[in-house]
Amino acid sequence: MTEDKKQLQPQTPRPKTKKTNHSFGQGQEQNELRQEKPFANIKRPKQGKANKQVQKGNSSTSKTPYLERFTTNLTEKVRSKIDKFEAYGRDEEIDEIIVSLLRQNKNSPALVGEAGVGKTAIVEGFCARCIRGQVPKEFRNITVRSLELSAIKAVTLNEKGEKEDIIAKINKIVAELIKYKSEYILFIDEVHTIMGTGAGDGATLDVANALKQALARGEIFLISATTPKEFTFIEKDEAMERRLQPIRVEEPNRDEALYIMKKLKPRYENVHGVIITDEALAATVDLSIRYMADKQLPDKAIDLIDEATSRAYVSGDDTIGLVDIAKIVSRKKHIPLESIVRISEGDRKSIEDEIGKVVKGQPHAIHSICAVVYKGLVGMQNRNRPIGSGMLLGTTGVGKTELAKQLAIQLFGTADSMIRIDCTEYQNKESVYQLIGNPTTGEKGYLTEKVKLNPYSLLLFDEIEKAHPDVHNLLLQVLDDGHLTNVDGRTIDFSNTVVIATSNAGHKTIQNKYHISGDFSKLDQQSLKTFMANIERDLKTIFRPEFINRWGFLSVMNMLTENIIKEIIENKMESLEKRWEKELNLSVQYLDENGNDNRKVFYEYLKNIGTNEKNGARPLERAIDDNLTNVISRQMYFLPGTHTDHYTATVVLRGKPPLAHRNSNNEVTVVDRRYLDISVVKDTVNQHERA
Repeated sequence: MTEDKKQLQPQTPRPKTKKTNHSFGQGQEQNELRQEKPFANIKRPKQGKANKQVQKGNSSTSKTPYLERFTTNLTEKVRSKIDKFEAYGRDEEIDEIIVSLLRQNKNSPALVGEAGVGKTAIVEGFCARCIRGQVPKEFRNITVRSLELSAIKAVTLNEKGEKEDIIAKINKIVAELIKYKSEYILFIDEVHTIMGTGAGDGATLDVANALKQALARGEIFLISATTPKEFTFIEKDEAMERRLQPIRVEEPNRDEALYIMKKLKPRYENVHGVIITDEALAATVDLSIRYMADKQLPDKAIDLIDEATSRAYVSGDDTIGLVDIAKIVSRKKHIPLESIVRISEGDRKSIEDEIGKVVKGQPHAIHSICAVVYKGLVGMQNRNRPIGSGMLLGTTGVGKTELAKQLAIQLFGTADSMIRIDCTEYQNKESVYQLIGNPTTGEKGYLTEKVKLNPYSLLLFDEIEKAHPDVHNLLLQVLDDGHLTNVDGRTIDFSNTVVIATSNAGHKTIQNKYHISGDFSKLDQQSLKTFMANIERDLKTIFRPEFINRWGFLSVMNMLTENIIKEIIENKMESLEKRWEKELNLSVQYLDENGNDNRKVFYEYLKNIGTNEKNGARPLERAIDDNLTNVISRQMYFLPGTHTDHYTATVVLRGKPPLAHRNSNNEVTVVDRRYLDISVVKDTVNQHERA
């Protein structure tokens, strides 16, 4: 093997368990680090005669005045930290750069990767190889100079006092690169910006055209970088695209990113004198993958550890743990800290059990929805699609929306993480623009904006059958591809959402079957299969088959029995009274006309006036407000007091017992003419004394 070929061999260590092609070099790491004395090492140039001549581009002080004036010496930047510099795991991409530069054609490598994957670090890794002599002899004494177009955009004066625009300056830079090809390589980050830059204002060429001839003849070395989306601008110019050799830079996977973070760990510990635990380091990768889908590894993991070490330094903490990383994610993504920590530490309660404590009488629906969600959470679902999806069917007021709400609480820690789309508001063809944005007016879309800001959410499409078919098609794209494109052309990721639709479709089939068989969860396999076939028949009168088949599950919710309604009322009142006690210092007692405890009879009264077979428990909220909450709140308003005062509401049920009637359809109607006699008093003993 020749000496030059030996120099192409990887120089940095790899993990033993897996080949690693990805990392983040120290060059970008240094940009991320917060120095205690950020300006201590900056030496200001003396404004002497020689310096002024360089600023004017005087050839007597430099053989390459335009390179000196308008580009940055990237090689010298790396040389200043060469003892500690490594482009961890990026040997393969660096080798690709070297091979591309040695080619006779297409010898201008273009690094193409998403923002944050470490493209600039790869170029700095190439510089480090050159400094160490770990490259073919052609590049051992070469200097890489970085050009930012913003540095040459402004019109300036040359040494003769003549005006120079961007094209004139780029031509001078190219001329110097041609003359000293063996000494310089030009690096242009965000190379797509050269397309069209400089054209206009009387100019006939842009920067891209100014570079094309030199590139076509192989007269200069060029390394560039851009993103996949922005590389398409270059591909539209076939002449320019032929000059560049794309090198794909992929985002590292979890293990590769963790390897990078372990290598960078000492740097961040030393800067602020803190200890980063292994759990915290792993959390930077795992939590950024889970909650920061809009950014790339390793940049997003480095961003977390950078902020964590800075915060620890400010607060005087000497150790960074998992919770410290979770706090930053919670702050950035508006996700409850408790939810992040609980999932991260493996404290995973049964979602089914927790939902079942609130949603009563629907064990089969809860099981169906959780089965799909579990599959998504452990990674068995297609990772490009939502975590899970399903359609909840049932008559009005049986708890479809409440089930979705409780799932949002269990998964994401708060009911606020449920994004509800009322499909009655999206019934015309233009409704799609309300969801993804209007390209004509530039108005943002409700759905895409919500998910962009809250990528970990439950999407509830309420009464989906009432939405326009174009909205169904939009939703089908979410279920199929896991993303939508908003009005700005930005791809919005839905892979961290759970998508639930509710519908009353097939309600007659549901009512008829329930009256015959009762609890759907107790149907035998054949009966359930026949029943669901009838339901799907009803759905196909509204939705296309491909729309129905795309959902992770279809589940029919039970109608509410008398016992289930009682449980719902008890849960509702218990929750309400706890909140009143905690927030308002208000307790409630229920008495009969003789002063005896009457809570159970009060619940029965609420059942009679707040629920029915047709609407389920939907009228319950209104019944509680009209008959209890509104009366209590009005009396409290007129009672003088302070926030430390305690109040007691006494609720007495008066009147004759209710009467039940059965109509010709065998439906039972309860007529309850009783009424509530409510009085609120301020206690003579305040809350602290009571305790």
